[in-house]
Amino acid sequence: MGTVDLHELKVYQLAMRVGEDVWTVTAGWEWITKQTVGLHWVRAADSIAANIAEGYGRGCAKENVRFCYDAQGSLRQTQTWLEKATARRFVTEAVARDLSMKLDSLRRQLDSHIASFDLTQPNAVRENSRDSSIHLLPLEELFYPRPSPWNN
Repeated sequence: MGTVDLHELKVYQLAMRVGEDVWTVTAGWEWITKQTVGLHWVRAADSIAANIAEGYGRGCAKENVRFCYDAQGSLRQTQTWLEKATARRFVTEAVARDLSMKLDSLRRQLDSHIASFDLTQPNAVRENSRDSSIHLLPLEELFYPRPSPWNN
């Protein structure tokens, strides 16, 4: 559907990166942390790109926009889990800043993407996102060295 391949959309690319970053951050956590915060955070982050993709594949602009709104909800959940992970010191401040900047950029890109639809044309899809100023941290900086709560 559309004139632009899904994988070429900057909003989709950034959503995919956010999901991978959250997965990388949570992968090394202790079991209890992973089962409480990590699982919810990964699901919310992965849901952003999944909703963008599902809307894109629906075949009409109105459906695409509806799923983009679902993606916005997942983005807000992802931000909330980031805040919880930061408050509980499961991530470093550098990781929190990096992910927060990506989520803010993704929110703006998603807003712009939604605004780009001409709902009078049922199959109109185009990218209207210009924010590509994201700096990506190296993956080795995503881990927060934490002592195990079970070794006390």
